[in-house]
Formats: sequence, C-alpha cells, structure tokens
Amino acid sequence: MKIAVMGAGGIGSYLGGMLARSGAEVTLVCRGRHLAAIREHGLSLSTPKESFCIPVLATDRAEGEKDVIIQAVKLYDLASSTRQMLPMVGARTIVLPIQNGVTAAEDVCKMVGGDRVLGGTVFINSHIVAPGQVVSKSEVNTVFLGKLSGARSERAAAFESLCRKAGIDARLSTDIKAEQWRKFIPVAGLSALASLCRQPIGPILQDASLKKLYQVAMREVAELAAAKGIQLEPDIVERMLALAQRYKYDAKVSMLEDLEAGKPLELEWLSGYVSREAAKLGLPAPFHDMAYACLRSFNR
Repeated sequence: MKIAVMGAGGIGSYLGGMLARSGAEVTLVCRGRHLAAIREHGLSLSTPKESFCIPVLATDRAEGEKDVIIQAVKLYDLASSTRQMLPMVGARTIVLPIQNGVTAAEDVCKMVGGDRVLGGTVFINSHIVAPGQVVSKSEVNTVFLGKLSGARSERAAAFESLCRKAGIDARLSTDIKAEQWRKFIPVAGLSALASLCRQPIGPILQDASLKKLYQVAMREVAELAAAKGIQLEPDIVERMLALAQRYKYDAKVSMLEDLEAGKPLELEWLSGYVSREAAKLGLPAPFHDMAYACLRSFNR
C-alpha cells in the first residue's frame, strides 16, 4: 500500500514513521529543515514506550498516485494542501483528513469528490522537537476513520488493518461524525483555554478554577453537538476530562504552540466555529464567544 502524508509535522510524521517501520511504502511531504534532516539522517521518533530512527522517503513535491493520502496540515492550509495533492489522487485513492474541528472532510470532498474522502480524527499528542525528530508525550495513539455516510469501505478497512499492524490504535467507525465531535468537545475548549492562560494541560487540570472553565467550555460544545443531532454519551464531558488525565503534565495543545511561535491559529475552526454555530441556533456559548473575541487579534 502506497501512503503519502501531506504536511508531515508532529502528528503526520508520527503516523508516517510508525507505518514505514511496519513495512508500508510511505512518502512524507514536508519542507524546510525537517525535510532536509529526514533526507540526511532519517526520521527519529520517541514515544513513552520506545524510540527508533527509520529511513523514510521525504519530499516537498506531491506526485505519483497513492493508495492513501493522510492530510495532516493545519486547517488554515487545508485548501492549498488539497490542491497540491491532486496529482497523487487516482481512481481508488482514499483521502483521510485528520484535522481538528468538524469541517475538514466536507471541505476536502468539495475538491476531490465525496467517494474518495474519509472522515477522520486522531487522539495523538506528538510534536517536532528538532528537525527530523518527533516526540509523542502520551501512550494514546488512536485514529478513527470512516465514510461520512456510515457505509462500509473495504479500502478503509484495509488501511485500518495496516495501521493496527504498525502499532497504531486505528478504529473503523460507522458514525465518524460522532467520533469527530467527541474530539472536538475537548479540543475546542482546551485550545482556547490553554491559549488564554498560556498553560499546558497539567496546570490547567491541577488548578480548580481553570479545570472548571475547561468543563464549561466543553459543555458548550456538547450542547451544540446535541442541537445538531449528534448522538453522544450523556457524560461525554466527564469522559473527555478523564482522557485528558492520561496526557503528560507538560503536554501542550497545538494552538498554544502556534500562538507562542507567532504562527496562524486554527481559531476560526474551533472557538470561532462554536461561537458562530451557537449563535445561528440560538444557543448560549459565552466562553467560546469570549475566547474568540480575545484571541482573534493574534490571528492577523
């Protein structure tokens, strides 16, 4: 199976490295010093369980038809990444966007056709710590994937099997939209809160006031999901809070890292989306309204 990772940053490189080590034919599409380091020294990957270095094909050009394309770019680069990857899309190619938020798959469908696109979401905390070097700070490495329609896909099932062989906790879902909202609930809240208080996960969970705000932020998203007809567990906020406890104390959400680095933010697709959609449905979302208002000035 030929696999390409578009935008091989922390999460994309993690997935590509794990798949390449298992014997899959992987191409990492990346750029800059990370690209140069992988070409010269291979990709180094460190997790709570192991560390290894593996040679893997890396390029800054998207070419050659692939069986699977994992889109791991940030949401603000998704449209340009999709246009760039078109030479790799064939009749049987499946495209797996794994961005935060709940809109990526639908956006990609408009550009490559719905039959080729899977919905996806990942629970992986991994980052580039130096060019060619990626570190994961959690034992959680779950990838959910599935057709937006809920129909079974044999190609998706084959990719799920390949991921499992590689040590990735891949799970084929018949309700991928619900899985995306299960992640969106904690990510939207924590991304905003962590960026506002400039703290990683540990201090937020340890501070009673910040932890309460995190719960409030998640509940607003859960109420939006319910209003949109997404069927989730009644205790979804408590479940996601428990999952957050499994991350390392100093783990940071990607939006905080982008803010600290002076990069663009995914704010429009996170708190911005919650604020806008809640307003359309007449729902209160005071935390996300405030977070969006306070953070959007950093996104210019």
